[in-house]
Amino acid sequence: MQKTLLTKLSIIVGLCVIFLIGLSMVSNIIYERQYYAESVIKEITQQHVNPQQIITPFIAIPTTVTPACQPDASDTPNTKSKCESPYSKIETVFATQTQAAQSLKVSTDTYKRGIYSATSYDGQLTFAQSYTFVDTLKNIDSTVTAMSNDADSITISPNADKAQLAKTITHWNQAKLIIPVSDLRGVATLPTVKINQKSIEASYPQIPMIENLTYVEVDIPEDVLAQLIDPTSQQNKETLVATSAMDKNPDKSEVDHQPSNPKDNQALKITIDLLLSGISNLTTVPTGQNFTLSMHSDWQTPNFIGKALPNTKNITDEGFDASWQNQYLTVANNQSLSQCISTPNHHYTIINKPTLNSDSQSYNPDSFDSSRGMMADSAAVAGSNQSVLLNSFGVSFASPNDVYLQTERAMKYALLLMLVSFGTFFLFEVLKSSRIHPIQYLLVGCALFVFYVLLLPLAEQIAFWQAYIVAASACVGLIGWYSYYVFGGFKRAVIFTATLAGLYAAFFGILSTEDLNLLLGAIFCFVILACVMVMTRKLDWYKVT
Repeated sequence: MQKTLLTKLSIIVGLCVIFLIGLSMVSNIIYERQYYAESVIKEITQQHVNPQQIITPFIAIPTTVTPACQPDASDTPNTKSKCESPYSKIETVFATQTQAAQSLKVSTDTYKRGIYSATSYDGQLTFAQSYTFVDTLKNIDSTVTAMSNDADSITISPNADKAQLAKTITHWNQAKLIIPVSDLRGVATLPTVKINQKSIEASYPQIPMIENLTYVEVDIPEDVLAQLIDPTSQQNKETLVATSAMDKNPDKSEVDHQPSNPKDNQALKITIDLLLSGISNLTTVPTGQNFTLSMHSDWQTPNFIGKALPNTKNITDEGFDASWQNQYLTVANNQSLSQCISTPNHHYTIINKPTLNSDSQSYNPDSFDSSRGMMADSAAVAGSNQSVLLNSFGVSFASPNDVYLQTERAMKYALLLMLVSFGTFFLFEVLKSSRIHPIQYLLVGCALFVFYVLLLPLAEQIAFWQAYIVAASACVGLIGWYSYYVFGGFKRAVIFTATLAGLYAAFFGILSTEDLNLLLGAIFCFVILACVMVMTRKLDWYKVT
């Protein structure tokens, strides 16, 4: 009899090995279906729109720099100068304060390919910006010595030791408000822009000022250009008027004749309303001095991504509200962006396109440098390539019913399910002297294996919990009906069927608690082992007959 028990144990071990091989095949099927789902979603993005990343709008001003000529080392009277070629670059002006608001409506059934669908969103983005030029133009040399007819300012840096003075021409009349959007297909209508309460129509750039960056631009009005060129002129004018008034009316209080706050005169107010659509996620690159972002959506399961989590968030059944503010990331983006764009002769490439993450169905911009970075080719300056990365944050609209992930997690408990089922058969055979043939073990193992074969295709059609109930009920019913004939009695069949149903219910409960699944799984294994040890505590394995 001992030899028979050892033979049965060997058979059970062999069946477990076969069962695990079958599970590996099911895992391959899961990966194939997941890859196919991702390829379908990628096809949808190619035909419709990609995930969106928005860089906070800023003002770009092109400049032309003529370097100073260096005299030759020789001291001969006919000395020649060594002159470098002029080069162009772009100066950036970031907002002093930006309040960004994003209101999004998310849907999963807008774009479908068979049973697969992409999570799309439509929303309205609003940027309320304030520019204070005395503060923001510190990086631009403001020693203007001449003004040309086309509103270009010429700055000359004197140096007595040089044969020719360096010269910088700032093309103020070509200054643009840049609104970068990673995929302009998601911009159905050009945004509405108000500069100092004056509505201005945005346009697509005919000749892009910033290469390899998709954006729309807005021409700066002439009165704002004057404010850009000389932000203190209006302040000085008001000061002279106020001084003259005080001379004529010395009896009036000083407060009545004080000029207005200089920053009020220098502030430029810009409001941008942008209608935007995209797929899977939306991220924002903050720039400026004070940046705040608030987001509202009807999506109940947001996945916050990027370099910073929201400072405040509120998730309910109706959606979520979140807000971000991170001064360090904003300042770092200012430095990186201005350094890259001001590279001489535009030796840079800004890449602003989030890419599909091959590890999941969602688009995760932090998995790829291209989604949040730019490449600056500074060979003309340093002789080598340099890379600069921008920091972003936002939200990914992850599907709450990721059938492939949940099925894969369910398979992690497959071995435990099989061991408990075979172990129950074996205990009935030992304790109740039931005779169970190895073929019967094999058939029950096949029924357990079919559960996972049913679970995946059902979960692709209906909700995962519904698919789990249907597949588990079918397998438990089949095995329960078959165990009635195996054990030759109704009572034993009911006990085994109830045990198997309890296992499936316990596993589903473990799968539903994502944060505690490992702990609950460990406790469950301990309880199962304790039950087996209690049931066999008085069994003399040497005298089993």
